[in-house]
Amino acid sequence: MRLKNILTAGAFLLLLSAGLYAQGNAPLWVTNKNAAFSERDWVCTVEQRNTRAEAQSAAAATLALAFKMDVKSVSSAMQSFSQIASGGGQLSRDSSLKQQVDTSSDVAGLMGVVNDFWNAPDGSWYAAARMNRRDGAAAYSTIMKQNAGIITGLIQEAADEGATFGAYESLAFAYNLATLNDNYMNIVSVLDNSTAQGLRFSYGNAAAVRTLMQKAAGDIVITVEVSGDEQGALAKAFSSVFSSRKFKTSSTASEPAYTLYAEYSRSPEAPVANTFRMRYLINAVLSDKDGEEVLSFTENKRVTSTTETQAAARAVRDTEKSITETGFAKSFDQYLESLGAVQK
Repeated sequence: MRLKNILTAGAFLLLLSAGLYAQGNAPLWVTNKNAAFSERDWVCTVEQRNTRAEAQSAAAATLALAFKMDVKSVSSAMQSFSQIASGGGQLSRDSSLKQQVDTSSDVAGLMGVVNDFWNAPDGSWYAAARMNRRDGAAAYSTIMKQNAGIITGLIQEAADEGATFGAYESLAFAYNLATLNDNYMNIVSVLDNSTAQGLRFSYGNAAAVRTLMQKAAGDIVITVEVSGDEQGALAKAFSSVFSSRKFKTSSTASEPAYTLYAEYSRSPEAPVANTFRMRYLINAVLSDKDGEEVLSFTENKRVTSTTETQAAARAVRDTEKSITETGFAKSFDQYLESLGAVQK
C-alpha cells in the first residue's frame, strides 16, 4: 500500500513538473497577453484550438468582434468588388482598392494584422491576432480618405448620368465603399478614438449612399411591351420583376430610360395517347433609350396536360414562373450583381 502511494505521488509530481515545464516554455503572450503587448499600444486577441489554422481563424474572428465589425457586410462588399475587378475598370487600376480586396480572408476587411503562433506540448495551437494602435489608425485613416474621394466622385458621376443603370452602378459601387468606410470607422474608434472624431466625410455614411442608390433605382423607368400576351399576364410578370427590385415600370411612358420588349407564342403539337402537348416560346430583350441591348432572355419548352385548353393554360403559368423566378428574374439579378449591386 505504501509503495502504491509512493508511486502515485511520484506520478503526480511528474505530471505537475511537466505542466510547469510546458507553461514555462510558453511565450508570454499565451499566459499574459497584456504584459506581452501593452493595451496602450496594441489591440490583441489570443485563442487556442486543435490546429494552427483553426486557432488563427478564431483569433481573427475575435479581433473582428473587438472592432465591432459587420463581417457579413464587409464580405458582401468585397465580393462585389471582386466581381467588378474581374472585368477591369477603376478597381483594378486603383492600388488602395486593390489592397482592400487583397486583404487576408481570415479577417474580412482587417489590414495590418500581426499573427503569432505557439504549438503547445499537448499538440494544441495558440494564435494571437494583434494590431498596433498608432500604425493601424494612421493606415485606416488614409484609406478612408481615399475611399471618400472616390465615393464623392461616383456620386457626382451618377448625378451627371441621370436615371440610368450606369448611375445605379456608380452608386452601388459608392455604397459598397461607404460600407467599408463605416466598418473602418469602427476600427479606428477602437484604435484611437481621437483620430476617429476627426474623420468626417461629405457623403455622410453608407446608409445615406444607399438612399441615393434606391432613389436612382426609383427614377429609372422601364416600359414593358409583350406581344402575344392575350390576358396581359406576362407583361404583369415582367413588371413585377422590376418593381420588386425598386425600379419603376410603365406601359405608356413617352421617354422611358429602358424598354423591355418580348414576344410570346405557343403552338400545339400532336398528342401522344391521351396527353396533349403544347410548346411555348418567349423571347425578351431589355434595351436602353438608344436601342443598345442590356439584357436578353429566351425560353423554348413543351408542357403537357389532359386537354389542349389545359395545356395552353399551363404554358402561360410556366412562362410566368420562368419570368418571375427561374429564368428572367435570375438573369436580371445577375446583371445587377455585375453592376456591383447586391439585392437585400
